[in-house]
Amino acid sequence: MTDFHQRLTWRYILGLGLAHRRELIVAHLIAVAAALVSVPVPLLMPLLVDEVLLGHPGFIVHSINTLFPASWHTPVLYIVVTLVFTLFLRLSFMLLSVWQSREFTLIAKDISYQLRSRLLAHLQTVSMAEYETLGSGAVSSYLVTDVNVIDDFVAVSLSRFVVAVLTLVGVTAVLLWMNWKLALLILLMNPFVIYLSVRMGKKVKVLKSRENSAFEVFQQALTETLDAVQQIRASNRERYFLDRLDQTARQVKIHASAFAWKSDAANRLSF
Repeated sequence: MTDFHQRLTWRYILGLGLAHRRELIVAHLIAVAAALVSVPVPLLMPLLVDEVLLGHPGFIVHSINTLFPASWHTPVLYIVVTLVFTLFLRLSFMLLSVWQSREFTLIAKDISYQLRSRLLAHLQTVSMAEYETLGSGAVSSYLVTDVNVIDDFVAVSLSRFVVAVLTLVGVTAVLLWMNWKLALLILLMNPFVIYLSVRMGKKVKVLKSRENSAFEVFQQALTETLDAVQQIRASNRERYFLDRLDQTARQVKIHASAFAWKSDAANRLSF
């Protein structure tokens, strides 16, 4: 039987994610394959220009020459084969990206379902006094808005973490190979960038909390107004309650706008 009094911690959410080990492994393999497929695409056309138009035969020309008879070895052949291969890589990347997104989305949505299911089960143990204190708007906000925030975070974290780590390792290796002094300078700057990102992240977390609180107040006011709409119209106080709803909606707009652009600024700073 589920322990309703156990806190919903990140360790608990991590456990829900690890319950999908097989799906996570498959999804990350797809993500890595998509990243590998996308790497050669921007390099093919510049290499083609260098090898064909500028007359410096290299890997592309030699590879195509081994596949086709000598009588076909013309610039048209090299251009057509490279174009077809580029389109194939682009199509493969698109299909793998969609497949990857589907796998990670299914995992994240199952985690959010498990959280909502547990919260719904927890409602059975909540006293009527506590329920009346919270209000139906706050309860619905916890079940919808707050869980959606976790859902979005889990989906992004699951889909980007491994690929981001592998990309960082690969870029670091290439930089060290090209110019180790420049690579060390960039690596030494990383802790400072990470510190700024963490500081910005803490402020963004507060903004998101304020946005969720504004949604909670709006949902509570909307629920109360709709539940008592007949009495409100009978007492001719419809305008008062609608004005109050408009004020709460304005607060939602203010806090949502602040979170949107500041979180985007924090994301750009982290890169």
